[in-house]
Amino acid sequence: MLRNVPGDNPSGPFLFPEVSKMRVVFLDADDVRIRFEAACNRLGEGDARRAFSMALNKEGRKSFTTMRRALSLQSSIPRGAVNAAMRFKGATRATLATTTAGSGRHLPLSFFGAKQFSYGVRAKIWGRAQTFRSAFVVNRYGNGAFKRKGKARFPIEQLWGPAVPVEMLRDEAHVAWSDQHPRVLRESERLIGLMLAGAQIGASPRKRKTS
Repeated sequence: MLRNVPGDNPSGPFLFPEVSKMRVVFLDADDVRIRFEAACNRLGEGDARRAFSMALNKEGRKSFTTMRRALSLQSSIPRGAVNAAMRFKGATRATLATTTAGSGRHLPLSFFGAKQFSYGVRAKIWGRAQTFRSAFVVNRYGNGAFKRKGKARFPIEQLWGPAVPVEMLRDEAHVAWSDQHPRVLRESERLIGLMLAGAQIGASPRKRKTS
């Protein structure tokens, strides 16, 4: 049911621009397929697909919101930057799949409140203050933090913090995304029960004919 799309995921910290795509493909899991086929027999395929796609979108959006919040807390990436970097694509009756995508480079330490001290630079990353000894802030380069590669004044290299696509695959952010399966099943069963009882779910009521 849950799938990380390979090929575009980050290969390491502090290095590359990346993209992560995480899909929930509802009919991948055997237990879901069995329930879907049973729903088709009870409701018809059209209504079954409506129920399952609605369940995917409801629980998927909940997980998306929780995931963004968790990602910001675990990485210290500002919430606005997280929201700008992540997208949710809902399921349709045809696809029965949702996609949570994130993009963007590793962020400069200026995003994490980097401050210059006599011993180096301090910034809050991954939820705690960290010290980068012998580093220094360069105002003309967006207040980014740098360090020298050797004893000479040049060359220098920039220091980088977390990236949204990397953090999507780690810790509480990944847990928030991966726990959808049981909740989607419960919600789809609830909707199917309502439909069997005659409730209009996910469709406009039919207009009455006028004489």
